[in-house]
Amino acid sequence: MTKRSFSAGIALMALGVAPFAHAAVGVAPPAMYPANLWQGRTQAVIRVLDRLDAHIETLTVPVGGTASYRTLSVAVEACVSRPETLPADSGALLHLRDTGDAERSPFDGWMLQNEPSVATYGSPLYDVRVVSCAGDKVAPDAGPLPATKTPQLTDTNAPEEEGGDDQSRSAPSSEGGPVPLAPDTHAPIPLAPPSGGAQSLVPSAPQAPPSGQPLPPPEADPGLE
Repeated sequence: MTKRSFSAGIALMALGVAPFAHAAVGVAPPAMYPANLWQGRTQAVIRVLDRLDAHIETLTVPVGGTASYRTLSVAVEACVSRPETLPADSGALLHLRDTGDAERSPFDGWMLQNEPSVATYGSPLYDVRVVSCAGDKVAPDAGPLPATKTPQLTDTNAPEEEGGDDQSRSAPSSEGGPVPLAPDTHAPIPLAPPSGGAQSLVPSAPQAPPSGQPLPPPEADPGLE
């Protein structure tokens, strides 16, 4: 019995007919954080480039702490990053000061990982970039993912498969009966309009002369003379 049912299912699939019809089922959207949400971290990863010798130094500075690279002092006041369901990005509130350049004003502001040109340290010697945030999660806290609800579908009936009876797919007419999708191919097609309808634009054929009389010669075309 099992082999017979399996063989019947394979035959239906080969003919392009689905053996079963499944009703529509609502699917819950994926849980995602809002686009304007940030998560606080306890450390900031900062990259410093010395333009004189092209040396690159990566500093891991704790929030509230200070690190030094040659004559540059890097202090981090805050570091935030995007939660896991949003595109990766980080921002750090930095205080930069070059002790070897007294005329250079310090930098105090936010730097972004993906948009470093928004705020830059205007030093001819050092180039400072935010790499990422690290450490434990602190305030501001993104919190748990928001819960999503599965949509409730009002009509869960499965659509009819192709290849069924034409009458079952016909739309009901104003009188309640089915409306055919195409004219009946077995009925004769009239070659002339019904009485009282529009006249045909095709000229009528000339009447045949009585038997035994020759046909009159065709009239000359005035355009050929």
